[in-house]
Amino acid sequence: MLFRSNEAYKTIIQNLEQKHLDAVRTLLPIQQQSATLSLVKQILNELESICEGLFMLRELSMRMQDKIISFGEILSSKIISATLQAKGVKEQWVDSRELIRTDSKYFNALVNKEITDAQIQAYFENNKQDIYMAPGFIASDAEGNTTTLGRGGSDYTGAIYAAAINASALEIWTDVSGMMTADPRMVQNVKEIPRISYQEAMELS
Repeated sequence: MLFRSNEAYKTIIQNLEQKHLDAVRTLLPIQQQSATLSLVKQILNELESICEGLFMLRELSMRMQDKIISFGEILSSKIISATLQAKGVKEQWVDSRELIRTDSKYFNALVNKEITDAQIQAYFENNKQDIYMAPGFIASDAEGNTTTLGRGGSDYTGAIYAAAINASALEIWTDVSGMMTADPRMVQNVKEIPRISYQEAMELS
């Protein structure tokens, strides 16, 4: 897909970098910030290099859009991972792209459950930590290209891990108090839905 080149991406990436560097400085003790600050810069340098290439080519495929979208989940999970480690938690960051295998339907990839379950089970059998931190929403196809799981993909990622290891519980936290009649960020006077069936929830989503 061809696009007109637009250098605004440079400013956007600079703003993203500042936002994430500020988050590191807020969450981590000053003595333990250096490695994570460098990591944030390294990740965003990679993003900028990708965008520079796309700017020159004036072409943006769905595969590359999924690659770009993945950076947000990686950055946020890496920062939280570093924060937990700074607090002395025995924690390990897990790359969901290495464990969750999908087809190549970018933006809304279909998970290969058999391969994914086997890879997740093998990983956790060979690694023992108190807590694991994994980016949600992202996976990879058979060629190793980054894919995304579509709307609700982060919650879905949690369910994928929980099902694969036969977890006794799965908790999904959100920024609202429950399911509502509309998006409270866009509609005023929304109401909570006290009870809803799975079928109705699927229709609403």
